[in-house]
Amino acid sequence: MEVGEEIIVELDKGKTLLITLDSIGKANEEGLVTVYFKVNGQGRSVQIKDTSVKVETVQNIKAAKDNAHEIGAPLQGLLSTILVKKGDKVAKNQPLFIIEAMKMETTITANEDATVDAIILKEGTLVNSEDLVLKLES
Repeated sequence: MEVGEEIIVELDKGKTLLITLDSIGKANEEGLVTVYFKVNGQGRSVQIKDTSVKVETVQNIKAAKDNAHEIGAPLQGLLSTILVKKGDKVAKNQPLFIIEAMKMETTITANEDATVDAIILKEGTLVNSEDLVLKLES
C-alpha cells in the first residue's frame, strides 16, 4: 500500500474493513518500523520488522568483580571519552575514561600502576553498570 491509499477487506459476507495507510515511520536501532493506519476510522499502529535494514547488536561483557584488572562502568550512561589507548602505561589514580549520565560526567581512574591491555568498548557506546570497558595488566 502507498500512504493515503484505502483498501476494503472482506472478512465474511457483510463484514468488511476499510483500511487506510496514514504513515510509515523510520526503522529504529532494532530494525522495527512503526506503521500508522486507520481501520474503519479508528487509528491503529503496529511495529513491523524491516528486513532490508542491517541490525548489529552488541552484547556487552560484564567486568569480573574479583578481577582488579577488568575495569567496568560503575553506572549506566554514555561512554563519552576514552583517555588511554592500548599499550599505555598508567599510574594509580590516572583517569582512564569518562561516563556521562544525567548531564554529569564521572571519571574512572586506574586502581593501580599498570599497562592498558585491551579497550573493549568504543567511545559513544551506551553502557550499563559493570559493563567491561577495558583491561589492564600489571
